[in-house]
Amino acid sequence: MKTTIYLVRHGDVHNPQQILYERLPGYRLSELGKKQAHDLGKFLGKKRIAALYASPLERTVETAGIVASYLNGLTIVQDDRLIEVSTVARGRKLVDLAAERWDFYRPVYTDQGGETLQDIWKRMQKSIGDIVRKHSGQEVVVVSHGDPIMISMIKHKGKRLTVSAIRGEGYVQTAKGFILVFEESRAIEIKTL
Repeated sequence: MKTTIYLVRHGDVHNPQQILYERLPGYRLSELGKKQAHDLGKFLGKKRIAALYASPLERTVETAGIVASYLNGLTIVQDDRLIEVSTVARGRKLVDLAAERWDFYRPVYTDQGGETLQDIWKRMQKSIGDIVRKHSGQEVVVVSHGDPIMISMIKHKGKRLTVSAIRGEGYVQTAKGFILVFEESRAIEIKTL
């Protein structure tokens, strides 16, 4: 029995201050992000979606809410394990971080309590695994964030988990994602949405 997961990123975010908002409250979809979420909802509305999961952050819940409107108002299940990366750099201006050649995953950040690539993989693997078991043979939408999605994709493809692997040219765009087809608990097919 095959289970299909549509692992998608939230829509574009309103961020006029250009800061690393990460898990900060108050970051909602921009007008472009809302349009992207409606386009995603129209696409997913043609599928036989049985469940809808999202990270608890505003931008993912808002994206999932718009998608749900195309899925007969399917209830959104919030899962903390789908949340954005945690880093001590949150709240800083992106331009300042770029000047420092910052990277979430450098020891200077992870040693102060930020998450490692492996930390993120462990929580994403557990969440997706639980969803696949609970919805065996069904189609499910999961709304998360860029790096957690890319980390999941790299690991499900059996590749080595590195920063360069997740940040390559195939990085997931807003309101886009991947289709993972599972047989039992193993991903047997991965396609771009």
